[in-house]
Amino acid sequence: MNHDRVARQPELPLGRLAPLKVAAMPAFAGLLAYLGPGIVWAGLAQGSGELIWWPYLTAKYGGAFLGLLIPASLMQLWVNLEIARYTIATGETAMTGFSRISRGYALLIWCGVFIENIWFGAYASAGGTALAELTGLPGGWTPRGQSLFWAYTTIAVYLCALLVGRVVYKIVERLTTTVVVITIGGIVFALFQRPVLAVTGEFFSALLTPGLHRPANWDPKDLSIVLTGIVFAGAGGFGQLFLSYWMRDKGVGMARYIGRVTSPLRGAAEAIPSTGYGFTDNEENRRHYRGFMRYLTVEMGLGVGLNLLTTTIMCWLAWALLRPKGLIPQGWQIAVVQSAFFEVSWGGIGKTLFLIIAAAFLCDAWLQLTDGFSRMQADFLFANFSRVRRFHFRSVYYGFVGLFTVLTTATLAMAEPGQLIILRGVIAFLAMGLFCPGLIYLNYVLLPRTFPAWVKPHPVTRALMIVVTAVYIGVGLWYVAVRLTG
Repeated sequence: MNHDRVARQPELPLGRLAPLKVAAMPAFAGLLAYLGPGIVWAGLAQGSGELIWWPYLTAKYGGAFLGLLIPASLMQLWVNLEIARYTIATGETAMTGFSRISRGYALLIWCGVFIENIWFGAYASAGGTALAELTGLPGGWTPRGQSLFWAYTTIAVYLCALLVGRVVYKIVERLTTTVVVITIGGIVFALFQRPVLAVTGEFFSALLTPGLHRPANWDPKDLSIVLTGIVFAGAGGFGQLFLSYWMRDKGVGMARYIGRVTSPLRGAAEAIPSTGYGFTDNEENRRHYRGFMRYLTVEMGLGVGLNLLTTTIMCWLAWALLRPKGLIPQGWQIAVVQSAFFEVSWGGIGKTLFLIIAAAFLCDAWLQLTDGFSRMQADFLFANFSRVRRFHFRSVYYGFVGLFTVLTTATLAMAEPGQLIILRGVIAFLAMGLFCPGLIYLNYVLLPRTFPAWVKPHPVTRALMIVVTAVYIGVGLWYVAVRLTG
């Protein structure tokens, strides 16, 4: 990475970790140079919520919960802005920022990351249900056995991708972008069917009516699914924090001075320090910083917009094609019944096409989750324990890749994929209420003590983020109370 512009200036104190090294804010190289992290975020978001739970809720309850979709999606925009803002300003990840607040607070998040994500093999097994239906292989096996076979095969393929690609982030970005293009192109094509177009008015009337109502056929067991749908109207949970790692490896803002994770098989290790950089108050830094913040608005708008578009289309198809027939995604067929989206008009060819899209939707989530959570675990240890820094960041990262591969391959066979994804979804919702206050403290309190005044977000932005955080905390507490009291 480019270290030649690092200035020999005093360090900047920030929280409880070592001070930030001072450097000039890199020049903004143009929007196209940095596009990518928002698309990767959208690719992760295009998992359980879009393919499974929002179509599930729409097929089962019609418009009862559709009014929550747009607000739930937009809430994540403000969270993303604050995650990326810290990385642009310091080159550090949000996880390191939490360590600057308090090691105990960061440790709580670190434990939550571990607990939430030992279940994410469920995405591979959910994708495996589509591949099992598509191929019918291995012959003579049960649907569960076939699904697990394809889940393990998928994990093996993506694990090889993490090892073979020279720069890990580039592999993740390229694979994810391909999946996003395929999935959005496929489902947009599916809209041009008479049954789908016939319900356009009633569907969008429900979608654009904010709020929710209790459906007559309400099953209290679906409360966790509603919560899962809300948090997964985007990446959701601790997975939201992956964004700072992808922004860092893209070299956005002060992250230009931080190395990337490279393959031990193909690339030399790049320097990844445990702490980041800061900048002083001058007009050049201000101009460059403003350029990155304008880019950030576009990048995050693109990611959230792609995710909202995908989820809306999937719900529209579920409204038109699943709801009239009473077809609901569940069990070891959780990603199969949606093949009716294409099968209605194009028969077996359409069904095959959708199953390929469904597998892409779900299986690549394992790749993104494994990459992101391995980075978070390594990041926490690197920032807080000097003994860990005896090893290169890359070595610690790949150690956790191996650990999470073992854990997820063990847990994905413990229950149906839907049950595991719901468990992760509930934990993820509670996670939003845990780390969002930390983002507010980092960007609204801690950074302004050290950085120029113009780094502080606009008052409207601050107010909206506080409201979003209050909603996540309030709904999370309400959910816990309901579960405790029945």
